[in-house]
Amino acid sequence: MATAVDCEVVVVGAGPVGLITTLLLAKAGISTTLIEGLPDIDNSPRAMAYGPAAVLELERAGIAPDARKAGMEPSDYDHRLRWITIDNKLVAEFKPEDRLPGSPDPCLCGQYTLARIIQEHLSRYPCAKVLFNHKCVDIEQDTDSITAIIETLDGTKHIKAKYLVGSDGGRSSVRKILDLGYEGFTLPQWLVACNVRYPFREYGFARGQFIIHPEHFCMVGKIDPTGLYRVSYNEQEDLTRDEVLANVHNKFEAIFPGPKPLSKDAYKIEMISPYRLHQRSATSYRKGRALLAGDAAHACSPFGGMGLTGGICDAGGLGDCLIGVLRKGCDDSLLDKYAEIRRKIYKEITDPVSYGNTCALRDSDPETAATSVEPFKTMNTSPEARRDMMKNAYLVGHDFRQYWPTNVETRNKDEKHPAVATTAVITSAGPKI
Repeated sequence: MATAVDCEVVVVGAGPVGLITTLLLAKAGISTTLIEGLPDIDNSPRAMAYGPAAVLELERAGIAPDARKAGMEPSDYDHRLRWITIDNKLVAEFKPEDRLPGSPDPCLCGQYTLARIIQEHLSRYPCAKVLFNHKCVDIEQDTDSITAIIETLDGTKHIKAKYLVGSDGGRSSVRKILDLGYEGFTLPQWLVACNVRYPFREYGFARGQFIIHPEHFCMVGKIDPTGLYRVSYNEQEDLTRDEVLANVHNKFEAIFPGPKPLSKDAYKIEMISPYRLHQRSATSYRKGRALLAGDAAHACSPFGGMGLTGGICDAGGLGDCLIGVLRKGCDDSLLDKYAEIRRKIYKEITDPVSYGNTCALRDSDPETAATSVEPFKTMNTSPEARRDMMKNAYLVGHDFRQYWPTNVETRNKDEKHPAVATTAVITSAGPKI
């Protein structure tokens, strides 16, 4: 006799990864409860651009059009991504013409706005619930079910499910309860993420650029059509958090283009969040009926957009694996395949590439980087070299639907974009050329 459950899957953590996982399950008719310890979605500044593999998942979930509408102007579709010196001399860039034929349009949208969009889509599915002020404090599991023990404003409650997904961030309570290690290291520098208004384009900046500098390496990118920008810069490791916040104007003075000295009236900070950079992975992404995704599973430097991109690919992959097990007749071992493959992708691609991006910004001589430092040297070789780099960006994704039974309709029933046509496209070579 089957164990009675409150839902089929309980998801812990209402960031974009947890929300997308829940949405994909709900679209498949799987009863899912998403719990979040905070009273609402976290609005601290985090990601604002997504790699091609993640954009495919946003397209598949039906989220991408609304995200583009909220985050982009018509001119942003011809997106340039630049690497520059601190005085705005070009070192390297990806140009609009470097896009691969058949690839999806870029998707630029602040993480908080993206989460709100997913939440709105999720509200259309009665088989899904989102519960805030629900903090997972313990987990119990047996051979047939798993139970999340939750603290709420009204006391303790239990939610029993067939599977549990921990997508509750780098400080994941799920990972800690499961006693899974978080191997790797923490970079010494602070990263300070700011949402700020300043007329960057009037002074020659593009929609998105990275500044190469040993002391002031950073990213400056426009978040939305209102002119709000994300400025994410490094700060000295020996400063306290209060000292980091007190030094914001001095960092802006060094980084921002335009007249100097920089007037404090020239910009408006809407939000600021200092945090530490990590290159870490859980020792396993599965323990029994519990699975990890996003920062709960792995963390990396945000320079290059690998963090949430990898998390969104986790969500797509885990969603497909759970759908395979719960609806397509797949063996439970498919979830082991998820854990193994997603961890392998982090270890072999996400970790070295994201850390390499940070080192290239921090450790390169800006005056010679264009011809002597990777990846800038390769980017400046030819359009073909840049397209090959774009193909490699799809390796962060993996289509787990290829492991569904062959008699099950899998891939293209509701998908219209040519870039998701075959497994090889997503996992190996990017869109067809």
